[in-house]
Amino acid sequence: MPDTTTILRRDPNTGTANLLAFAEWLAQPTTPCGIIDIQLPHPPTAATLRWLALLLREELAGTIYQPGNTQFVIVVPPGAPATQVAQIERLQTLLHRQAQRLDLSTIPVIRYHHIPAESDPATILQFLIPDTADSGTLLNRLIAQLAALGSTLNNQHQFDLDPVTGLPNSFAAWQRLEELILTAQRQSQACSVLLMNGDDLRRYNEMSYAAGDQMIRDLATVLREQLRPSDFLARWQTGDQFLAVLPNTGVSGAAALAERLRQRVIERSQLWPLPITISIGIASIPQHGHTAGIALHIAAAALLQAKAAGKNRIVVGRPD
Repeated sequence: MPDTTTILRRDPNTGTANLLAFAEWLAQPTTPCGIIDIQLPHPPTAATLRWLALLLREELAGTIYQPGNTQFVIVVPPGAPATQVAQIERLQTLLHRQAQRLDLSTIPVIRYHHIPAESDPATILQFLIPDTADSGTLLNRLIAQLAALGSTLNNQHQFDLDPVTGLPNSFAAWQRLEELILTAQRQSQACSVLLMNGDDLRRYNEMSYAAGDQMIRDLATVLREQLRPSDFLARWQTGDQFLAVLPNTGVSGAAALAERLRQRVIERSQLWPLPITISIGIASIPQHGHTAGIALHIAAAALLQAKAAGKNRIVVGRPD
């Protein structure tokens, strides 16, 4: 599960690996791989970047890096030339189809590069600049991106709040979860975790990404209203996933609260453009383990079981 070091290597808006993570990948000896380079002609809005990243995660099996605010780099396994061409064509078709909803006035440039084994960082970086750019342009761009990343890392606020809901985000959630679990252990009390995920995000995205963001905000409001003042709620990672931490609450109490949340979302969303449901995975300390990582791992596995069983249900996790 992610820790503070891992989260600092994620862009707080898109959830993709940032320039720091990309630089660390460059510094490692490379095995043969492919790189899909997506370059946007102009800096897009935060919402466009967020939903473009979501599309890429759904479409591609690889590690997605966001070195700057106009570029995504996806490291994929090497493939045959025909596979590479088909992959690029599929992405181009997808982005053409989604351009209006993503608010893209110009379709991004998409290129595929084969990276041989043991390629040095300078060689890889040369692949990732426009054909008309020179080494000075590359250096200036990297300096600007490093400066922007440094500003982001120094601005703790960006790692505390989710830009869509205003709730604490993954960085703040991880820290708070560890604090609450340590407090529970010192006081010999239970502490439970609810990992919640909406079941119908894609239907909202098919309307518009603005509608998707609004649904996430509305869902956050419903969840927050039903939780107790002592409970902690955060948006977890990306999409419509939320994390709730329930101090002094065991499995039975957590399950009862989860069922109330599930029912309330059904009721309230009847007034939304499209009604939705949620699935919830539950883990509890000390019943399921003694650390934040174990609790999240078990809750995530339970959430997957809830989805696989048909969605719109709660599942209590099992100790590994």
